[in-house]
Amino acid sequence: MPLSWNEIRHRAIAFSKEWSTARSESAEKQTFWNEFFDVFGIRRRAVASFEEPVKNLAGEYRYIDLFWPRIVLVEHKSLGQDLGKAESQAFRYIQDLVNQGRINEIPRYVIVSDFARIALHDLEPEDQRELPLFNNRRVATIEFSLAEFHKHIHDFAFIPGYKQHRFAEQDPINIEAVEIMGRLHDALESGGYSGHQLERFLVRILFCLFAEDTGIFDRESFSLYIQNRTSEDGSDLGLHLARLFEVLNTPEEKRQRNLDETLAAFRYVNGDLFAEKLDFADFNRDMREALLACSRFDWSRISPAIFGSLFQAVMEPRERRQIGGHYTSERDILKVIRSLFLDDLRAEFERIKGNKAALARFHEKIAGLHFLDPACGCGNFLVITYRELRSLEIEILKLLYPGDQRELNIQRLSLVDVDAFYGIEISEWPARIAEVAMWLMDHQMNI
Repeated sequence: MPLSWNEIRHRAIAFSKEWSTARSESAEKQTFWNEFFDVFGIRRRAVASFEEPVKNLAGEYRYIDLFWPRIVLVEHKSLGQDLGKAESQAFRYIQDLVNQGRINEIPRYVIVSDFARIALHDLEPEDQRELPLFNNRRVATIEFSLAEFHKHIHDFAFIPGYKQHRFAEQDPINIEAVEIMGRLHDALESGGYSGHQLERFLVRILFCLFAEDTGIFDRESFSLYIQNRTSEDGSDLGLHLARLFEVLNTPEEKRQRNLDETLAAFRYVNGDLFAEKLDFADFNRDMREALLACSRFDWSRISPAIFGSLFQAVMEPRERRQIGGHYTSERDILKVIRSLFLDDLRAEFERIKGNKAALARFHEKIAGLHFLDPACGCGNFLVITYRELRSLEIEILKLLYPGDQRELNIQRLSLVDVDAFYGIEISEWPARIAEVAMWLMDHQMNI
């Protein structure tokens, strides 16, 4: 289960004290980075490798200190060495990856360090207008001392998978996501796996893809399970996925003691998403590759607030490029729910926010509200309503529990519950997507 930010902060402070006297790159860098990843509750070995070989234009192999494909490249130096040179070397490695045709492995982040200082470069910052050029890229950079690490843990949110991105509803990334899932859908359907079984199966796959990119599961745990535990010809993939789904539906304390440790690492998923027994989906090599292609996409880049209706298009191949017709925009949804109830709730909150007793009663009031969308489709109105109520609840909790909040347990404090949200929908596929969207939004609001 992902660590809380408070736990990460405490670990960061301890890490800084432990490594305050380190000096030698060759003697200590690998232990340093293993423990750096452990600050965020991530096993470095599960996601990144040391001394990754990359060939330069002269045909000579050079070695990246630490490499997590698509995520981060690390260049480490001994204490007091020039971090500027380390940055230049790191960007040369990226150019070497490009020259080798390893475009899909290019990381978004570069970290350089000499133990005492750490610099983080974001190669794909969301706002590039004011940023300086570095190696012909617009790069957002922060640099700080090791002792200040605990103040900057949120800048490394991409490591535990907490980094969330806000994209415009017409962003091409949404179209790409639908096309990727569409290819998997078509491959399974052409193999004879269709109807209810296919719809339920794809919703489970979609949940797992989001889960490993948003911190519900360990980063890349689902994709690595497929890569490492299934045959390249796809012949046993359906069997392994069925076993995984069974494990996800079993609470940790009820699992067999001899369960494979890779499967045991997956957390139990509440609800009935994985409860139904599905027929095995028979895969071949191309279908396995289609699933792996899905896993290489960064699903955290799709907001649960809009992804539901986007994925309705997966089931309608002729309409996959007309995504805009499949959902009401978030702006228009907010117009409706603000007029119906949200503006009134906000006004009441502003009136009583200085009175703790009144705030506590108001908290119970919003927790007692129930919502029904009688034609919910993929649940966009429900998901955004839930998000807005949870956001209001967070403001209430900040006023009820000011100051140090290390001991607070969100499961105990949050009263607004997904079980207060209902929808009616005639088709199963959008109804199942709505369920998953609500669970994912619940996870994001808990974080």
